[in-house]
Amino acid sequence: MHVMIGRCGAIDLRACWATGPARQDGAVTDGDAGDATGQLSDAVALWRVGAAPASDVVDAAVECLVADVDSPALRELAGESPRESRFILDPLIDQALDELCVDRLVLANPQRAALTAVLKRYKRGELTAAAAAKWAHRYIGHLGDARCQVFVDFDDMYDTVNYASYTAADLDKWMAEESDAFLAGRASPGRTRIWRSP
Repeated sequence: MHVMIGRCGAIDLRACWATGPARQDGAVTDGDAGDATGQLSDAVALWRVGAAPASDVVDAAVECLVADVDSPALRELAGESPRESRFILDPLIDQALDELCVDRLVLANPQRAALTAVLKRYKRGELTAAAAAKWAHRYIGHLGDARCQVFVDFDDMYDTVNYASYTAADLDKWMAEESDAFLAGRASPGRTRIWRSP
């Protein structure tokens, strides 16, 4: 089935995959179409924080078309050169996401959306806990989004674990707990308070 999407405000929201498991970023999935749009939003979020090239976004747009997800802006995005100016790509990406009715978080909070993408990769076993924490420190940093700070702190905790009262195994366990909470939209369990305590 070929899925043609118009602007979100002009159509029945049921056309925007209103069934399926909810994610931290507000999107829902529906088989190949949901997977493809999820990969697109992840690529956009990572690109917007400087952690992925524009080619990843264009490639993800092409994969959406292959998965029979279609919209005018998506088609245009899939045909753009990755070397195109950010001033051209940014509004086109926003329009495509709007037409697909997914991932308002990518527009509202790219850091949180990018961290969502990285933590999903970590939970799938594509990254270690320490590598995910190091990513957060590099691309979000201590001045970034407040809800992401626990993962930034974890990188400092891994760096100083040899001088701490906890072990690397403790950190791995706490990272998993914090990631589960973040991806489920729950409050942080506060596992890094031990590091911030005097």
